[in-house]
Amino acid sequence: MAKCEFCDKGVTFGIKVSHSHRRSNRPW
Repeated sequence: MAKCEFCDKGVTFGIKVSHSHRRSNRPW
């Protein structure tokens, strides 16, 4: 599983970006 560099939850959807707008709908 790929871990986000700004997400500690683990699997988060790119749709709900916190402070990094990388992808739109991509499950991290």
